[in-house]
Amino acid sequence: MLRLGKREFGPHEPVIMAIVNRTPDSFYDQGATFHDEPALARVERAVAEGAAIIDIGGVKAGPGEEVTAAEEARRTVGFVAEVRRRFPEVVISVDTWRHEVGEAVCEAGADLLNDAWGGVDPRLAEVAGRYGV
Repeated sequence: MLRLGKREFGPHEPVIMAIVNRTPDSFYDQGATFHDEPALARVERAVAEGAAIIDIGGVKAGPGEEVTAAEEARRTVGFVAEVRRRFPEVVISVDTWRHEVGEAVCEAGADLLNDAWGGVDPRLAEVAGRYGV
């Protein structure tokens, strides 16, 4: 059994994750989901197609413009809250390396913190422990 957030998945159950980049310069979708309505439409489509996890990122995972913690939070926190409101059953993951963003998205309803940056901010692990994510 795999437990992610409030969801449990069986040992042979496929678990599909969809990625929604809230960046204007995403290498994947060139900013197609930077604005709220297209991003929410992408979530709706992903859930309808079987995604159990929505991974939300507010910083480009490659070279590009530096994004402050405040800007990353602006791109992700309200969106996490809206996804939680519209899709209460979906597991929400947020790709961040900053503890202050991690705390804010957990307060907004995130179930997982996806630190693809490898622990650059050790306080993020403390946030994850405090929220059980």
